[in-house]
Amino acid sequence: ECREHPDRIARGAYAIDIHYRGKGAEMTWPPPGRSYSIPYRCLLPRRLDGLLASGRCLSATHDALGALRVMALCMATGHAAGVAAALAALRNQSPRTLPIETLQDELRRQGAILDAPA
Repeated sequence: ECREHPDRIARGAYAIDIHYRGKGAEMTWPPPGRSYSIPYRCLLPRRLDGLLASGRCLSATHDALGALRVMALCMATGHAAGVAAALAALRNQSPRTLPIETLQDELRRQGAILDAPA
């Protein structure tokens, strides 16, 4: 659906790649020129504070993980998790309480693509 999230920490444009046991795979590509944002909240475990999960360990629906498990997006979420961990440590706070704007500003400063092209 090419959703936009206010707490975005990365962008993707890879297809949803669903593998079916013994029955092949199905690829569903975003429309040409479209992409989707990846929310910070998918890196935050619900019941455990002080931890970030990125790459193939992040929280996502089965379909969403079909797009997020590719290496480029694993690297993008890993970058966001590392930056969030560093900022939280510098500020002496939990990654969960880190202001999203602070994280997004630093990710942009480091060259991360968070916003859809105009």
